[in-house]
Amino acid sequence: MNCTQLNSTEPWMNMKVLVSLLVIASVVNAQEQNPPLTLEEAAKLYKPTYKTNFSTDMTAFMQNSPIFNGLGFVYVNPNGVSPKITETVTFNTNTIKVPVTTTTIVDVPYTYTVPVTTTTTVTVPYTYTVPVTTSWTTTSVVRTEVVTPYSVISNSGNFNLTAGVSPVIQSTVGDVVNMAMASPHSLPKSENYQLVGTDAPGYWVVNGAPTSAADVRAAIGSKGSNQPFDPWGAGAVDLSGWTTTGTSSSSVTNVVTNPADYVDGNGVLHRGRTVTVSTYSSVEDRTIVRLYSWNDSNGNGIVDDTDQVQILQGGRFTGEATSVDTIESGERVTYREETVTEHHTATHQEERTGTREETRTETHDEERTGVRQEERTETHEEERTETTKQVTQNKKNVWKFSFSPILSLDVQTPTKITSLDSQFVVPTVSEGVSRKFIEPASQNKGFLVEKKIAVTGVVGGNVVAQYSSWKPGTAITLGMAPIAGTEKTYRTVVKTGYEAENVSVPSVPSKLADLKKLKVGDSLSFAQTGGVMFSAGVAYVAMNVGVNYVAFGQWKTEVQRVGDSIYYVNRTALKLNNFGASIGTTLTVAYTANQFKSTDSQFSWLFNAADPQGAKALENFVFKGIALDAQKVVDSNGEASVMKVTKQENIARGAMRTISMGVPYVTASWGKGRINSTQLTQYFPDNTLGDANYSVYLKARDSRMFNWIENSTTAFSAGRYFVRDVNTNDLQDSGYMGQFIVSYTDTHTKGSELQRVVNQLVALTGMHKELYVKVPDMKNIGYSTLAFSLNFDKSATDFLMALATDRQASRKLERDAQVFLNGYIRSNGFNRAQNSSDQDPIKMCGTVYNLDISVCIRQAQDATLHATGEAIVNLRDMKLALDRGNRKAFTVAYADFGKSLTSSPFTFQAILSAAVAGTAGKGVTSSYSVSGTRIKNYSLTPSWDAALVNEVKPLVQ
Repeated sequence: MNCTQLNSTEPWMNMKVLVSLLVIASVVNAQEQNPPLTLEEAAKLYKPTYKTNFSTDMTAFMQNSPIFNGLGFVYVNPNGVSPKITETVTFNTNTIKVPVTTTTIVDVPYTYTVPVTTTTTVTVPYTYTVPVTTSWTTTSVVRTEVVTPYSVISNSGNFNLTAGVSPVIQSTVGDVVNMAMASPHSLPKSENYQLVGTDAPGYWVVNGAPTSAADVRAAIGSKGSNQPFDPWGAGAVDLSGWTTTGTSSSSVTNVVTNPADYVDGNGVLHRGRTVTVSTYSSVEDRTIVRLYSWNDSNGNGIVDDTDQVQILQGGRFTGEATSVDTIESGERVTYREETVTEHHTATHQEERTGTREETRTETHDEERTGVRQEERTETHEEERTETTKQVTQNKKNVWKFSFSPILSLDVQTPTKITSLDSQFVVPTVSEGVSRKFIEPASQNKGFLVEKKIAVTGVVGGNVVAQYSSWKPGTAITLGMAPIAGTEKTYRTVVKTGYEAENVSVPSVPSKLADLKKLKVGDSLSFAQTGGVMFSAGVAYVAMNVGVNYVAFGQWKTEVQRVGDSIYYVNRTALKLNNFGASIGTTLTVAYTANQFKSTDSQFSWLFNAADPQGAKALENFVFKGIALDAQKVVDSNGEASVMKVTKQENIARGAMRTISMGVPYVTASWGKGRINSTQLTQYFPDNTLGDANYSVYLKARDSRMFNWIENSTTAFSAGRYFVRDVNTNDLQDSGYMGQFIVSYTDTHTKGSELQRVVNQLVALTGMHKELYVKVPDMKNIGYSTLAFSLNFDKSATDFLMALATDRQASRKLERDAQVFLNGYIRSNGFNRAQNSSDQDPIKMCGTVYNLDISVCIRQAQDATLHATGEAIVNLRDMKLALDRGNRKAFTVAYADFGKSLTSSPFTFQAILSAAVAGTAGKGVTSSYSVSGTRIKNYSLTPSWDAALVNEVKPLVQ
């Protein structure tokens, strides 16, 4: 039986911990020349983002399996219970007469006198005084002036070309396209361009910056072929932006005015206005590359890459440049009215009447009668019988109860070592990533080490009841088992692999000197857990069917040394209630359906231990659990030495279905389900309150062989959040988002195993250009992790909802998914007639669908059409919930959309391409990392523009 404690507050990704520690390390390095880190600066490291609330460490949920809850699973004696054998005795009798002498006791009455005392209670009236309190309420209105500083900046510019000269250089259309696309956003210059005083806007200013090579070819062909263009008038085609090479006669004038106050259309007073106008003028020498003419070399009327063009390059031009910057600042004044209610009371005395009871006693003689007994003897005849005995045996069904003790001790000491030797990859739009392999890590670039020690003990028992009339081996069971445990997790950064292998977990600190042993950037968490589990079921030998209930709690403290004297402390109180129904064999194979609810409260502080009061507050908080008023703890200079950072309340409800197999310490589990949660987070430094709803659909796999632990999770998380000012309740930020997540961790990994996970991710998404990477063929990588997230922001979500509600657009989305499927079939050589294919990298036929090619393709088409249709329905449900303002319904529908999205790689490709195209690549973001102990930390951030359409390509072997 494997009982490990739940971890509900782990980071969502190991890379997030790595980045946090690297940030702290950079802060420490900067402090060697700069002032020490302040509490305000440290608090910014822990500011919440509300973008996602999903934890990919699903070990806690996977442990809700019969192997974890299997305390009620017992082995039943297959021989059953024998019935109880009883004997029945039958007697035969004869009657005879015999003399019998009897003695009788007779009651004789008599009279006697006794004294009797009676007590009587009498009611007597009296008068007393009581205080009476009267209450009333008064109301008044208080008007408060609210002053908000503001500053508005505006600017304008102009360049008037007056003279210049430039040589004409021969080139080709292909070179010109590459030249323009090298920096397309610099071509439509923001300033006004004039030629000797006449406005002459360029081609890109009128038509916008080019987004593809086709836009550049259209600009080349816009003036016709075989004749020179006007390179300086309106419509000129620039191939580069202006570059300033020299200035003369430069001047800057500043004019400051203070215009009168005014009230705008919303009734807001603008006062204390200051307007500063800064005017710059100069004669500037500039250079630029421009198109001069195009020669249609083959006479086909089409701009081809091999056609000859003439360009102006290397010239020098002179003009007058001017710019005006205007800054207006002042105060906006509004008024806020508040109603103040006061409660008053007054007390006076009132006279009241009542009664009390008095007791009176009297004594008199009473005559009474009694009975005394006298003995009398008589003789008579009686009939008696003689008896003969006959014995008969009978069988009687009986119950048998037995007790089965539960004793378990689970110890986990996993170590996660990640190399800090980074391999950052820069993606390109047309070529994918620039490198397709991960390099082995250097042994002197540093390592991130996370070491954990968790001990959980269980002592309990099962009562097994069997009945003799039941089939042998059948029983009902009732069990109870208290659970208790401790946990410590230590994270640090070391320089060499030898140091990483020999890191030891510090003892639980008991004084401030223990905390000072931590290096800057180190973190140490320690927790106490406890709970109880009840189970009931029906068993047949080793087969069990039953239900269980778990009530679990955890009190966890995490300490991180942020600076030389700055400590961050986070404390979490977790409560979990889980109800499950299971069927399976004892400690072998089981299926479980769980419903659970968890609540946790978190609060965090920053302490400056350099100040004696801050150090004392840190000791009280960590070791005694005493939280002081942060505003009252200041140093000798009057500055705060303690800062309250966050307070968070979480409530999560979920349902998981799990298949598990194994024996204690050697287990494997597969599960899927949904988690809905609400979260309230107050960030004290800027006094904001975040109110968020989240819904997650997930599939997870968990396996363990002693301390070799492997976790894999695929999930889609949806969130809707609002951030308000605590004092004014003003809305500061709001939004919604969706996040597709794939996460994998393994404490002992081969290169081939990590390569298999990379291939599975590529097959799931079809993103071969962005995600495929070659993993070194190493027998022992050590600890490894893969993390991929794809984020749909508010703009992408809005576009997809609008697409789904438009009938024509939604039908095109269904067709696009089929186009991606057909492209996969063609590119991998699927042949229905020969029932074969050249390649099938995602194992579509034979694993997902039927092995027969024709049947497989038809099933894939039906599945893709169904998944895309479900995704469209989910998007429409999201839009309906959003219009109604139902946040919970919106996030649940969004999570359902994520489930549909991952049901088919071709649906995934169609929706991703639509979101990218609909938001010009700005609404979809992604991050991807593969790291381990003996390989470099491979990191990639894919990005797209509106022209990108992903393809499902064969995997490179």
